[in-house]
Amino acid sequence: MLVDAHTAENTSTDFLFNQFFYLKNESPKPLLFIDNVHMPKVLLSCVESNKGEYMSGFHAPFGGLEALPSAPVELFLTETIADLRKQDIASLEIKQAPFFYQPNVSIEIHNALVKCGFAESATECNQYLVVDTNIQFDQHIDPQKRRRLKNAKKMGMYVALLDHIDTSDWYKVYAEGRTDKGFPITISEDKYNALYELMPHIYTYAGVYLDEILIATAIFVRVSKNVMYYFLAASAPDYAHLSPTVLLIEALYIKAVQEKCTYVDLGISSVEGVLNEGLYAFKRHLRAEECLKKNYRFTF
Repeated sequence: MLVDAHTAENTSTDFLFNQFFYLKNESPKPLLFIDNVHMPKVLLSCVESNKGEYMSGFHAPFGGLEALPSAPVELFLTETIADLRKQDIASLEIKQAPFFYQPNVSIEIHNALVKCGFAESATECNQYLVVDTNIQFDQHIDPQKRRRLKNAKKMGMYVALLDHIDTSDWYKVYAEGRTDKGFPITISEDKYNALYELMPHIYTYAGVYLDEILIATAIFVRVSKNVMYYFLAASAPDYAHLSPTVLLIEALYIKAVQEKCTYVDLGISSVEGVLNEGLYAFKRHLRAEECLKKNYRFTF
């Protein structure tokens, strides 16, 4: 059922992007649906993306349904759709988390969404690392990337982790690196620089330096109890051939070990279902595993 703001404020969610304080930064009137009657709990959040159009995971990689095993997902969706019909809503888009986030219920969630009339609007290939506290990162990756990592360190590359930034260098590397690779720029400079103000202790700026020049950047995000997320990564075009992002991923892997996370989410390697072969191969060389990440759409 749709809950009031007070209940939403005091509801604990596993996914960062479903937490009410995060949603309020996306929209003044976020909606949160929770089934606390038929335990175990199921929940879904969404915000208005355009007039009459709602999305779960609007300015985020995902939002979507959270459910515990044996939760009544289909019943919850049926009741949620009925509630949404009363809100004068034209459509609902759900950006569901990659399947590995909820390995015991992802298939059940998918089946329930389809059965309740949601159409699949996107299917992407998502890649992730399984964190093994008994194996160091350089032992985890293939020999080619191990040599790249070793050579990068020999050249003097190092990673700096910062709570906040106060120069334009970081966004410049992000924007130029994304443009060079043909990837979309998905965040403005103001928002990029202010992430730490939005959620301190959740976002960490990570940068690779060589001769005191910033040559690669990423943002590390604790997106759930078990997952660290590799966000907004890019390399300066003149240095991309040196693979500085391998150092960033090593630093994220180490942080995941320190924070007792089970996975490192490296994000999608496809756009609109078309695989980026180079990006996919890069992550495979890091021994990344893969799973589906789906979006669903319901039109009222």
